Amino acid sequence: MTMKVTELSKDDDPALTTFLDSLAQSSASVLGYHYPFYRDMLVSLGLGDPLYLGVYDGAQLVGILPSMVRRSAHGLAINSLPFFGPNAGALSSAEGKREVHQLLVDELLRRAEAEKALSCSVYTPFLGDAEDVYASAFQGGARVDKLTQYLRLDRIQWSAEVRRDLRHAEQLGVTVTTNITQTRLDAFYAIYETNCQDHGIPLKPRRCIDELTRPAVLGKRTHMYLALVEGRVIGGLLMIWSPATASYYIPCSDRAFRTSQPGSLLIDHAARHAQQAGLRIWNWESSPDRESGVYRFKKKWGSEECTYRVYCRSFAGTDKLAELGRERIASEFPYFFVWPFDRLATSG
Repeated sequence: MTMKVTELSKDDDPALTTFLDSLAQSSASVLGYHYPFYRDMLVSLGLGDPLYLGVYDGAQLVGILPSMVRRSAHGLAINSLPFFGPNAGALSSAEGKREVHQLLVDELLRRAEAEKALSCSVYTPFLGDAEDVYASAFQGGARVDKLTQYLRLDRIQWSAEVRRDLRHAEQLGVTVTTNITQTRLDAFYAIYETNCQDHGIPLKPRRCIDELTRPAVLGKRTHMYLALVEGRVIGGLLMIWSPATASYYIPCSDRAFRTSQPGSLLIDHAARHAQQAGLRIWNWESSPDRESGVYRFKKKWGSEECTYRVYCRSFAGTDKLAELGRERIASEFPYFFVWPFDRLATSG
């Protein structure tokens, strides 16, 4: 049977979901971000148009490469996927996995070249393989090495430090609930917004949280846990699940209660929930570097680490990117990884 690359539409959603559910039985690279509900959230935010490529072997979908396209007056950018992290790249269930990856990446770059795209950026998959496909296809472009951490949920055994933090939280009356009301959701977002301002973290729009906590997905594809003290929300954690992997999506803690360890109690509840539901991996998402407090916090839970990469090519030329400059790129392509700014000429 000859394999064929095609652009997936909503009509392919049942096949896409079946493919992901099946692949997740053997691969932790399948994340909640790959499912149609997350694509629909990105579209509803106006971040771009979906460009999901698939490979069919006869009637069977055997590979996908999800991405989004955003256009501006100065050109277009392709990114897999908006909001940063090891959350995309090609996935394949075929025996000739490398061939499928190659077909998908080549087709994405062909389309980018035809459009003279300012940028085409692809994240390699979480715990993925076929690294040589990306390295070869993006030769002459830019590569950014990134670090992520993860837990094997069947092996979780918290350190003495973590157990002490959990006892401390419980002694101070911190409890965890999954009963989400509009008032509690408002409090969660207010805390999250303050955390982002305090630490210079890009803020996800409120509508992102609203979309991901709709009744159709909350408790199924997404899970929210809130930390309370005397009924007051002092922290929260929004997780995104695939059948294999729980992704640490949005954590937040009220700075006035941070020493009460609400974050630790939330992680413990969320990890045990995922473990009981049969998920295998806890995906911590990206960490800045091994010297950061974020990395050390995740490490104390017994995390393992792995690397992933962001590969970029420009078909309009890096001079064009430099001419646009960092501020305009960030403004016109919000949440997209267009080009590593530290390698962009400063003339713009």
